[in-house]
Amino acid sequence: MYKLLIVDDEKEIREGLASWTWDQVGIEVEGCCSHGLEALQFVEEHPVDIVITDIRMPFMDGIELMRSLNGQYPFIRVVILSGYSDFEYAQKALQFGAIDYLLKPLQFQMLHDTFAKAAERLREEKQAEFRMSVLKRKAELLTQVLRADFLRRLLQERLSEMDLEQGCSDGEMLLEGARYQVAVLRSDRLAFSGAVMGDKEKKLLVFSLDNILTDLWDGKEIGYHWVNRQTGEAYVLSMKPDAETHFAELLPLWRKYRGLFKSTFSGGIGHSVGSPADIYLSAQAASAALSANAEEGTLSTVQPGTAQNLRPAPLILASMEHSATAAIAVGSREAEAEPVNMLLVQAKQYIREHYDRSLTLKEVAEQVHVSGSHLFALFKTSGQTFLSFLTSIRLQRAMDLLSGTNLKIYEIVEQVGYTDPAYFTEVFKKYTGRTPYEYRSKLR
Repeated sequence: MYKLLIVDDEKEIREGLASWTWDQVGIEVEGCCSHGLEALQFVEEHPVDIVITDIRMPFMDGIELMRSLNGQYPFIRVVILSGYSDFEYAQKALQFGAIDYLLKPLQFQMLHDTFAKAAERLREEKQAEFRMSVLKRKAELLTQVLRADFLRRLLQERLSEMDLEQGCSDGEMLLEGARYQVAVLRSDRLAFSGAVMGDKEKKLLVFSLDNILTDLWDGKEIGYHWVNRQTGEAYVLSMKPDAETHFAELLPLWRKYRGLFKSTFSGGIGHSVGSPADIYLSAQAASAALSANAEEGTLSTVQPGTAQNLRPAPLILASMEHSATAAIAVGSREAEAEPVNMLLVQAKQYIREHYDRSLTLKEVAEQVHVSGSHLFALFKTSGQTFLSFLTSIRLQRAMDLLSGTNLKIYEIVEQVGYTDPAYFTEVFKKYTGRTPYEYRSKLR
């Protein structure tokens, strides 16, 4: 039996669909959700094969839900529900990969035919392709877990140069801004009313915060965010010089989601720091400002004298990457530019052979039988870092594929060892001065 998720903001439609005889077409209803964000959380915990979703819903509509599903769960098939007035949206949904659409009011024969065809389509898919999708999803989840853990540590403690480089590599992050500044956001409902939130509701709040900030913050390439699952507080890291302007612009955007959270949000802003190693100091100052903020729905900056008690850590982070030309060129000149060290030669050869998947400094160090800190020092002595060398190998291969094949960008992303196309584009543009699409277009 294939698993089905029903997503519609109208209770009558959800219950009507759920009561239909799905077993006739080899399908069983796994659950029902009232909007897209709730559906995404459900899918994360309950694997499904097919989603039937309305187009018009609050917080996240059917088109946005389908885009998210395509990115995170490419093997899930989507059927769209629409009214006659939404026909253009239904056509757009088909362009985004929906396998069919149904018009309201529903006709049972059409429902039967549509889902019988959907079940047959699922049966016809090759098992190998399905396995590849699962493996890709596991890699993406691993990257997300590693990024979240690195951000937690980055915001809470001082990290060494090696930890910073390894964290950026594992979590597919770039920390190369001129200044860094942190803001903390918190639900006023929890902070001021003394409301007790149930585990299920709190879990949805945290999940929703995480997904919304991915779009509103990370997606705009301002910086990164981390949500503390225990407290529900959201930490927002900016790498832009006008950070406070971006923070101020973020707060009003929550009004769209006020019905979801049943609350306004307040925040505190920490002072700006010049090194990734000092980001935790800005986060501490932001928390102090939030604690002193007694006005709902506002942002407050660190209070005078608060920052004086937070002494900055020494500036320990050297530039983790070289310029585009220098970084790519190093690979071809390494033999003449550095003394021969057989451990380093072996490590670089291992990287060349395994760059097309997730690769850590620890794994490479184990292959050449040294500690991670020793290999890190060997790379640094040679004038490179582990991350800059790995990146140069991956990007050189990406440029070869962009110029010599017709592979799609996301396919190239996977072949050179990345899981996040947005991160790949950011790194590629930093090194070459162009996006992958611009690079390919110029060559042709």
